[in-house]
Amino acid sequence: MTNLERLQQAGLIEVNHPLTPDEINNVNQLGSAEVDAIISVRTKLGDDFFTRTVKVGDSHRMGTMIF
Repeated sequence: MTNLERLQQAGLIEVNHPLTPDEINNVNQLGSAEVDAIISVRTKLGDDFFTRTVKVGDSHRMGTMIF
């Protein structure tokens, strides 16, 4: 299974999300430990953490993170 497929399976990259060939290549060049870490962070922090949006003056929040 490629890194892209692992991240798609984990729900971090939508299957139908268009990626350029360079983006696909870069994702697939990540090390296994790097992909494991990305999946682990998403699992531990949860969807709510990554779907927040930053508002003006709201510097204590991470905001939306898109992979």
